Amino acid sequence: MPEPVLVIHGIAIRNPAKFLKSVDALGGALGDGYELIPVFWGDLGAQGVHLDKVIARYPGRSGGMRSMMADSLAGSVASGLGRTMSWVSRKRGEHDSAAQIREQAGQLRADLKGRVRGYVNDKFQDMRGALTSAMLPFMADVIAYQSQGQRAVVHGRVREVINKELGAEFGTSAKPLTVIAHSLGGVIGFDMATAERDPLHIDRFITLGSQPAFFHLLDPRSGNVPVFEGEPVTLGPNLGRWTNIWDEYDVLAFGVSEVFRLHDGSMPTDRPVRCYRDAVRGAAMLQSHLGYFTRRASLEAIREALTNESAK
Repeated sequence: MPEPVLVIHGIAIRNPAKFLKSVDALGGALGDGYELIPVFWGDLGAQGVHLDKVIARYPGRSGGMRSMMADSLAGSVASGLGRTMSWVSRKRGEHDSAAQIREQAGQLRADLKGRVRGYVNDKFQDMRGALTSAMLPFMADVIAYQSQGQRAVVHGRVREVINKELGAEFGTSAKPLTVIAHSLGGVIGFDMATAERDPLHIDRFITLGSQPAFFHLLDPRSGNVPVFEGEPVTLGPNLGRWTNIWDEYDVLAFGVSEVFRLHDGSMPTDRPVRCYRDAVRGAAMLQSHLGYFTRRASLEAIREALTNESAK
């Protein structure tokens, strides 16, 4: 009989079909020995309507590329012509006229520089706006989840899926679960496992590009997890073996082994992978953070965590 594995997605996931496709890909890579139970909570995330209204930018100061190139060419021709006319005027002894022409040529050069600078600045503002727009859903979900009320709603969804798909006895001390959780999903699983009331019992915890330790340092998660004061803090028995998989180009992934100790005194395992060899694509474009369910390196690490820990 396949082993049930709960899969919790991370931030900025609003399309359940896309998430289910990722889970199917993960299931195909792991094989028939596991029954993956997806937990979709993206419909409970932050409201993302009209977020474009808060992206500040300078007013546009230039036209398009064609306009900028035409102005630049015209300015260069006029500037060169002005210098030629100034030289001719000096040769004729018309020094006042030459000075006037030089001044006009200087103004043309300054105007040219201003147009190019304005165009480059506008393109930078466009890029900044695009990056901000891409990051806003991530930021919004984190802010919303930090609210105790919203946190309870998301935890309720996890419980709802467990009860519906597996039965209320799963996730208890009698039947602890294996959980694979991505990004904020790892924080959700961690918070539920360390909750003071009705904790989720997790036998094997596999986090992907996640932030439980980072969140705990900024905002201690519960009375069951001691405040970190420089030495690793010991977690309760509800959270068993823990493999934390992180990509070396994932700017949203954090380690856990220097902050936490498991109940038996052992360290959680921080397992590095490299989903993309291109640092720009992996880090700046967040592809590493989004690739854990499909990239070979992370899939091998997940299989390794499940297989090695099954043998313990």
